[in-house]
Amino acid sequence: MTPAELSTYFYIIALFVLFDAIKIFVEIWNRPVRRSFSSDLSKVTALIPTHNGAKVIRETVGDLIRAGLPPGQVLVIDDGSTDGTPGVLKELGVRFFSIPNMGKVSAINFGVFRVGTPYVLLLDDDTRIGNARIPTSLLDHYDAVAFNVIPDRRDRYGPRGSGPVASLQRYEYCKSMEIGRRFQDGTASISCISGAIGLFKKERLQAFHHRHTGVFQGEDLQRTIIELLNDGNVVFVDEPVWTVVPDDVRSLTRQRLLGWYPAHYHMFFSYFRLLFRRGSPWRLRYEMAYNVFVVLFEPLRFWSLLMILYRRMWDEMALIYILYLLLETYPFFTIQRKIDSGYKYLVLALYPLFGFCNAVMRVVAWFVWLYKRFVTGEMRRKTEKDRRWSQPARP
Repeated sequence: MTPAELSTYFYIIALFVLFDAIKIFVEIWNRPVRRSFSSDLSKVTALIPTHNGAKVIRETVGDLIRAGLPPGQVLVIDDGSTDGTPGVLKELGVRFFSIPNMGKVSAINFGVFRVGTPYVLLLDDDTRIGNARIPTSLLDHYDAVAFNVIPDRRDRYGPRGSGPVASLQRYEYCKSMEIGRRFQDGTASISCISGAIGLFKKERLQAFHHRHTGVFQGEDLQRTIIELLNDGNVVFVDEPVWTVVPDDVRSLTRQRLLGWYPAHYHMFFSYFRLLFRRGSPWRLRYEMAYNVFVVLFEPLRFWSLLMILYRRMWDEMALIYILYLLLETYPFFTIQRKIDSGYKYLVLALYPLFGFCNAVMRVVAWFVWLYKRFVTGEMRRKTEKDRRWSQPARP
C-alpha cells in the first residue's frame, strides 16, 4: 500500500504509536541510577488490610517475620472476614483488629491511627516480600517509597501465575517498574505506589486520610497523588516483591474494567492540578500530560481501530500490529535481560493485542466510572461512617 492509499483512521493510530514511542524511549534513556539505603526495622510497622485472607496471609506475615520484623510490629486489620482469618492471626501472634466489612480504604484508615512507629509499610495480604529490604533511611529525606512489584510465578491461593495471561502482566509490570518508575524516580515524583506494597510516613497517612475517596480499586493511585499534591516526594527502590495477578482473561477484564481504569477518570482533575501546579517536577508534569492525553483522546484511537476492523482493512490492521510490535521490541529485550516473563516470544507477539484490549477497556471504563460515581456512589467522598471508624482509639 502507498501512503496515499492509507486511511485517516490509520494515521490517527500511527500518531498514537508515535506518542507511545517517544514516551518509552525518553524514559529508557533517562533512567537514573538505583538508590542506596539502609534499613532500621525498629521504625516500621507493617499494616495489612485483609478480607477473607486466611489462605494467603500466613505466607505474607511469615516473610515479614523472617525479614526481622517482630510480630508486635505487624498490624492486621481484619475487614469483616468470614473465612476464619482471625483464628489464623491469633496463631501467628500478630496484632490485629476486627472491624465490620467496610472495604480496604477504611481498614487502612482505621489501622494508621493504631501504629506506634514513625513509618508504615502498607501491603496487601497476598504480597510476599521475599528477600526485599525495607528502605527506612530514604524516609529521612523523602515522604514515601515505591517498591519493584512483580507478579508471582509460584503456586499461590487463587491464580497460579504461570499462564500466558499472567506472563503478559509480568512483562507489563516489569516494564512499568524498570522503565516508568525509574524514570520518574529521577525527580522523586513516582505517581503511583502500587497497592501491593509501599513505605509511608505515619504522620502523612494520618494527615491526609480524610482526603481519600471511599472504596475503589484505584485507591493506591489516589493515595500517591494526594502525597504529591501536598508537596510530597515519592521515590522508587529496586527491591523486588511478589504479588498475585489474574491468570485468566475474565478475571483480568474484571480487575481493570471495574477497578483500575475507572480510577483514571476519577483522578482526571488531579492530573490537571499536578500538571499546572507550581513546583511540580518536569518528569511528573510529563507523566500527567500523558495521562491527560490518554483520557481525552483514547476514544479517538478506539473509534479508529473499530472503523478499520468494521471496514475490514486487513492490510492496515496488519501494518498497525507491526508498528506496535516494533515499538515494543527494544523495551522487551531490555526487560528480559533482568527478568524472564515466561512464554518469552509469545508474550512479545501477543503484547500489541494485549495493548489494544487495554485501550478498549480504558474507553469502556468511562461508563463504569459514571455508573459508580453517580448511581452506586462507590467512587464518592468518604462518609461520616467511614470517618468514625478511622479515628484514633480512645485511651
